[in-house]
Amino acid sequence: MVELSSGRGIRLVCGFRGSILFAILSALLLFASPFRLVADDAAPDVDSVVTLLDLVLDADENTARKCLNVLTTHVQNRSLPDERVQSLKKELGERLNEIVADDANSLRFDAALLTAAWGDANGLKVVRGEAMKATSQEQQLAAFQALVAAKDKETIAIARRLLSQEKVEPEFQGNLIATLGRYVDPSVAALLLEQIPKLSPDVAPKAIEVLSQRPLWSGPLLKAIAAKQIPAESLNVNQLRRVASFQDEAIQKQFKEIYGTIREGRNPNREQVFYKMRDVLKGTPGDPVQGQAVFTKICAQCHKIYGEGADVGPDITRNGRNNWDQLLMNVFDPSAVIGPGYQARILAVDDGRVLTGLPVEESDTQVILKIQGGKREIIPRDQIEEYKTSEVSLMPDELEKQLTPQQLADLFAFLALDQPPGSPDAKLLNGAPEPQTR
Repeated sequence: MVELSSGRGIRLVCGFRGSILFAILSALLLFASPFRLVADDAAPDVDSVVTLLDLVLDADENTARKCLNVLTTHVQNRSLPDERVQSLKKELGERLNEIVADDANSLRFDAALLTAAWGDANGLKVVRGEAMKATSQEQQLAAFQALVAAKDKETIAIARRLLSQEKVEPEFQGNLIATLGRYVDPSVAALLLEQIPKLSPDVAPKAIEVLSQRPLWSGPLLKAIAAKQIPAESLNVNQLRRVASFQDEAIQKQFKEIYGTIREGRNPNREQVFYKMRDVLKGTPGDPVQGQAVFTKICAQCHKIYGEGADVGPDITRNGRNNWDQLLMNVFDPSAVIGPGYQARILAVDDGRVLTGLPVEESDTQVILKIQGGKREIIPRDQIEEYKTSEVSLMPDELEKQLTPQQLADLFAFLALDQPPGSPDAKLLNGAPEPQTR
């Protein structure tokens, strides 16, 4: 017998044979990085994970759960060929079905997530139940992701109940809505359009982002905008460009009736807007406390400041605010200079979605994008139909049309401070006008 441990707390006790030694070494390699096995964007050797799972399924619950979660992620993301998924079912199906059938087994839910992802009826039944009765919203979200991956017929009904449940966290709502983006069904549009008026200001834009990813849903979205049920300004310029690119005659017609023609490249007139807004803000004192609320509603979908917000664009706690003029130029003419790490990608997926985001990884096997709201989308290369670099910034360049002059003044009063409002050591950026005093 042999016992080995790694820095991640792996403990294996097994016979010392060739295949066992191989699995142990694989485990040590997989767990060498604290994120290698458990991160959403990990890409471990699936065969090694299966071998390790076979060893630890009855002996090491924590390691078995991590192995199950890795396999579930790969099946849900379609990053494994269909024949490999079928072989997984053949290799693991019988043992996992036994676990799913055992109410007392602590791995029951984890096993059900995997079996549900490949369409097993018993796994789906367990997952549906957990989606509705789980005590944690994290577990509810995991169950919902499995239902979407399996194209389960109960997905929309369960989504409606989860979005409307009491004491629902905005982050949970946003993640659930983003997951719905993978469920190809016309009823997604009806559900989200029904929910948008009920969603908080920081969650509603995530529903708009999903609706603008497919022609299937963009048509109903445009009809709702034409009927004044959704404000036309709810779509940012990147979403407008995406919808305008859909080769659908009805969408093209309605889009032009509402928005006219959308510019594709950088607007050369933005420099004049910079000078105009500099004068406006100089004569309009803002309230930095109110500006923080404006930031949360408008900017935090993509930017962090002082540890709050989504990690998509630059963290502006320390970026882009060296002085007042730089701050104004970055906001009002964001496409004037785009750093190499912030050139947006536009990606068409074979499931019908069109995604816009910033690249986290661009390997031979997969692309990982950060999209609005901070969600990471993992797309295997063989699912990508079109992939290009955008000529313009991911950041919309017409903020002055989304906000009133006072809201703009408040926002910039907040951004002009080098520390949060109320901090006794907060200082104004060089050249910034004085804010309102409280």
